[in-house]
Amino acid sequence: MSDLPFAYPVPWLFIREHAPTYGVKNGSLETLRHVSFSLIGPGAVPAHAPVSVEPGGIAWVPISGSELARATLLVVRWRRENGDEYLWRAAF
Repeated sequence: MSDLPFAYPVPWLFIREHAPTYGVKNGSLETLRHVSFSLIGPGAVPAHAPVSVEPGGIAWVPISGSELARATLLVVRWRRENGDEYLWRAAF
């Protein structure tokens, strides 16, 4: 038997209904810390300090740009309660 950890399911639900403000909802049972956002591709996200998101909580981020679905990805970065760091990319 291997001592490798099991896969960790992505805890986020990407909320697109309120564009140009988008949200990520924490679907896990733990507080996610140092949550920050960046973009790959065209578009802009304002500078912000990392936040913590409680279970069931939503972090909202305004994103400007045209045709984001064509060439832009949202990158969400966070730390779990045990200190492990993760990145997740979401398409528009």
